[in-house]
Amino acid sequence: MMQSLRDAWQARWSQASAREQTMLRIALGVLLLAAVWFIALRPAWVGLKAARTQAPLVRAQYEQVLQLQAQALALRAQAPSAPVDAKAVLQNGLSSLEKNARMAVLAERATISFKDARPDALARYLEQARLMAHASTLEMHFNQAGGLWSGSLVLQLPAPSAP
Repeated sequence: MMQSLRDAWQARWSQASAREQTMLRIALGVLLLAAVWFIALRPAWVGLKAARTQAPLVRAQYEQVLQLQAQALALRAQAPSAPVDAKAVLQNGLSSLEKNARMAVLAERATISFKDARPDALARYLEQARLMAHASTLEMHFNQAGGLWSGSLVLQLPAPSAP
């Protein structure tokens, strides 16, 4: 089958005039160039354009990661702080969440409930809980209404140090 197709093609080719052969070679060359463009060059070109547009975003994310790394190294390098009374730190910070904030402590867990807290005050309180009270978050249930936040937060308090 393949041999008969090849023989038919060679017979047709030898019967074609020089001008037809030249036109077929040119057409074959154009098809070959188009195939190379669409298979090899165009995808690389599109990828390069996408990389150029994403480069500033990736660079900004990289800078942010470096800042977080520096912050983590600085925190790690700090001398161990004296034991703090996490309950007192958390209780004192409740005033930043306005008047509608309460804390209940059971064993080494603190549940903070708040209503209509400003976002900046809530962010400061969470930072204070993490950095000063050394509490870790176990659960968060937040709702936003009108730019104010309400919800509850369950924190794991650090284990009391042995005397």
